[in-house]
Amino acid sequence: MASIDLNLLTVLDALLQEGSVSGAARRLHLTAPGVSRSLAKLREITGDPLLVRAGRNLVPTPLAESLRDRAHEVLADVHEVLSPAERPSDEEIERTLETTFTVRAGPDNAEGFGPALLRLVLERAPRVRLRLVEAGDGAVEALRDGRIDLNVGSPVPTGEETVYRDTLLTDRFVVVGRVDGALARRCGDRDPDPEDLAEVRHVSSSRQGLLRGPLDDRLAEHGLQRAVVASARGFAATFALARQVDLVCTAPERLTRAGL
Repeated sequence: MASIDLNLLTVLDALLQEGSVSGAARRLHLTAPGVSRSLAKLREITGDPLLVRAGRNLVPTPLAESLRDRAHEVLADVHEVLSPAERPSDEEIERTLETTFTVRAGPDNAEGFGPALLRLVLERAPRVRLRLVEAGDGAVEALRDGRIDLNVGSPVPTGEETVYRDTLLTDRFVVVGRVDGALARRCGDRDPDPEDLAEVRHVSSSRQGLLRGPLDDRLAEHGLQRAVVASARGFAATFALARQVDLVCTAPERLTRAGL
């Protein structure tokens, strides 16, 4: 199939709409000689003069008359095909989106981040629903397989896979106990030292039910060992045990603002 110069179609449409070389040149922001050269090519292609002189004006030939509307419509179709598709705005997409997103988060992150996340979703995408599911292992695989859409928790190793990550906040672990408990009575107004922590009973927050954690390694550096008498899944349960049984635990500072 012979190649077609679509620029000639543009010139043909302008010539047939304007009825003159100068008018077509102004319409297309081209020079009159340039339009004249294109007209010569069009005459060669169609085998018709297209525009002939009648006195001081150019008039279309019968073939040109028959091509006027067709050329204009074809050019409009070409512009429609080659123009960028109209994309709805982000706001329109959010308002009409109907889907369910699965967010994996432990009980503490679900309580800490879940309400704000849900409020934002309901405000911007009211037809979207959230499934807050229990945290688990294999976050990268779950994200890759589409079993979850978002993982909220500690950083996960990515290996060779690409996972988009962002930091929601940074925090520090602090020692938590009753304001009138054993640790408070032992330390008074001063901060506890390793010996103090080794002399009181502890509860550990662990999803796996572990009775040992990073604090044990730090105490071992001082030749000390603490007594962990229980573990609980999530800090809400850990705080309840610490408060009611007079135990000590370590926890992210942001979770301790309500106090014991």
